[in-house]
Amino acid sequence: MDLGLKNEMLTKETVKGLNKYLANLNVLFTKLHNYHWNVVGSDFFVFHEKLQELYEFVGEEIDKIGERILMLDYKPIANLESALDLATIKEAPSVNFSAPKIARSVINDFLIVINQIRDTAEVAGENNDDYTSGLLSEAIGFYEKMIWMYRAYLTN
Repeated sequence: MDLGLKNEMLTKETVKGLNKYLANLNVLFTKLHNYHWNVVGSDFFVFHEKLQELYEFVGEEIDKIGERILMLDYKPIANLESALDLATIKEAPSVNFSAPKIARSVINDFLIVINQIRDTAEVAGENNDDYTSGLLSEAIGFYEKMIWMYRAYLTN
């Protein structure tokens, strides 16, 4: 399929990065649900709701990225074993979590994701893949805003 992209090697590299992002999204989706269910303490109500906002964003992002990979005529990773093998974000145990601990974890995970998808967006840009670059830029904006908010929350 010819979408007018510069070259197939760059498309393959872009898809490799998108699948890595997809793997991280799948781990994040589960991890954020874990935090949503297991947050305890005086910030429970605020964090419970905020974490739902985050996993809903991640769920939508999973669909967008998977569909973009298909548009590029490749297959997205679509099972948990593959996601766990490829992801750079680690799972969290199913235990009680304080809001500050969750905030630090979310910041760390979002920084990992931002750094990874910036590289993919750069490759997509070299390949004239404006759609992929735009999807990733939009996601980076969301993650950066969340990092700013969680850092503000952690400030005494």
